[in-house]
Amino acid sequence: MTASLDTNVLLRLALRDIPAQYEVARDLVVAQNSHFVVTDTAIAEVVHALMHHYHFSRGQVAAVIEAILAEPAITSNVRLITATLNQFLSQPQLSYTDCYLAEEANLGHNIPLLTFDKDLAKHHPAAQLLD
Repeated sequence: MTASLDTNVLLRLALRDIPAQYEVARDLVVAQNSHFVVTDTAIAEVVHALMHHYHFSRGQVAAVIEAILAEPAITSNVRLITATLNQFLSQPQLSYTDCYLAEEANLGHNIPLLTFDKDLAKHHPAAQLLD
């Protein structure tokens, strides 16, 4: 089976807070010949949910995302998400989304991210402030 995984499936895998749903999700990702795609948007939603609804720290969020990326049956944009997490952990002034946008411009396109966000321009080398 090949499919994309929704944010709520990823949260059940990570949190194990609804045992029946965790078991279904876990059985999916460990099933033989299974392959799943996890989109960048799903990862961003997981980050948002963990921080704003479950009050995880940045370090805890990064650990959850790294565990998702490490699942053998899951394919994702590992290079970009890993770079984003590194910035997210080292720049507490920046949101995950800001880190993602700057890393996507930098890694994905080798171009600057133009912004009016002074904090982003100050804390990420790929971001350039517009005056």
